[in-house]
Order: sequence, then structure tokens, then C-alpha cells
Amino acid sequence: SFPTTGSRFPGPHNFNSVACSATFPTTDPATPLRLADFGFFNKVVYEPEDGLEKYLGEWMPDWDVVKEQRRESGCHDADSCNLKDWTSWFVFEGKPGTALEKTTVLTVRGTKTKLEMIFDLDLWSSGGLRNFAEQFSFVGSIVNSFWSSGLAKNVYKGKRERYQSVVDYLSGRLSADPDRTYYLSGHSLGGGIAQLVSAQLKVPAVVISAPGVVETAELLGLDPLPLQGLVVNVIPNGDPVPD
Repeated sequence: SFPTTGSRFPGPHNFNSVACSATFPTTDPATPLRLADFGFFNKVVYEPEDGLEKYLGEWMPDWDVVKEQRRESGCHDADSCNLKDWTSWFVFEGKPGTALEKTTVLTVRGTKTKLEMIFDLDLWSSGGLRNFAEQFSFVGSIVNSFWSSGLAKNVYKGKRERYQSVVDYLSGRLSADPDRTYYLSGHSLGGGIAQLVSAQLKVPAVVISAPGVVETAELLGLDPLPLQGLVVNVIPNGDPVPD
């Protein structure tokens, strides 16, 4: 059992989370979010709908999931349905009547389905291709020349459609309720997308095992520099994804 200091204690069945001094403010000064909380949000979004509700109620009873966009289940929301958009995402908010009700955590799911496997290759392929091509001097110079060109960047900007529903939803919420506390989060692929949206909308993000996005952000026409002060990326030792 982990020590109680710094953990979410008491948890169900008297379990304690890993102690960590990093906390993130909510609208309740007495209840900040910890890394374990973001870890839970990112774990539970891989569950089916009934499992998500069950575990959320058991482990974080002051929170509701107020919106789910699961691409594998088809389109149910005309406002955010676009066949070019491949991102599954979930919105968690503090329950009404709690001091957390003005806090929102939008969590982008990582790779679960075949579509998301393709999404991984589609979004991050340029870096891998360039690294491979650099092993061959003549080919590497040609590939790098193309990816540095304006043509490549114009082509790549179209990939924003893959996660446009997240941008549209969150920008609408920011405009309608700017005093609310917002966080983005995501694991692996989802963490990469969360970082890209953070760069675009300037919303803080806490991500787990997310890939580096500087090169991808630049190809998408985004400025990655603000991410230095907006994003916390939790990377376990030996995790190959962020490399």
C-alpha cells in the first residue's frame, strides 16, 4: 500500500494512489487534481460505456462524464460528426452541487481501435519517415527538402480535420464559459492530440506517455513554443512512445 501523504486517500477498498507533490488547481481550492486523477481519466476512457460509468462512480464520485465521442460506435451527434474526424474523446466535469462543478477535463483516448492505429501512422509518420530516410544521404536530403517545403505544410494542415471536433467543442465552451477551469488530457496518441489542441487554444494539458509534437505542430501550422508552459507529459522509464 502506498503512503497516504500526497495520495487520493481514502480510495475504494482502502487503496491509496502513488504519492506525488504535483497538483493542478480546480474550482475547489481544497480538491486539486493530482497526476493519479489524470491517470484515472485516461484509463477509464478505454472502458465500454457501462464500465466507464461504474468505475467513475466508484473512484471519483464527484465527477460526471457529460459527453462521449466514440468513433467506433458511429455518429450520434450531428454537431461533431465528420467522417474525416477520427478522434474519440470524453468530457468529465464536477457534479452540480459540488465545488468542482466549474471544472472540465477533456480527455482524448489513445489507440484502441484499428482506426486509431491508422491515425497514429497518419499523424506521426513524417518524423519516422524522415529519421529512416536520413540513413541514406541522397534519399534523406530529398525527403527532408519535401517536408520542409510549403507544399508539404499545406498538405499536412488538412490533417487537422482528424481532431477538429475537439477544437470546435472546446473553443465553443471557452467562448461561452470563459471563467470555467479547463484541462486537456490524453494517453499516447490521445496525449499527442491533446498537446496539439493545447498549442492551438492555449489550454493547459496533462498528458501521459505522449509523443513529441514539435515537428508535427509546425507542419500543421501551429506554434509549439507555448507548449513549454502549458503541457506536463508524464513519461514512465523505458516508454518507447515519447522517443
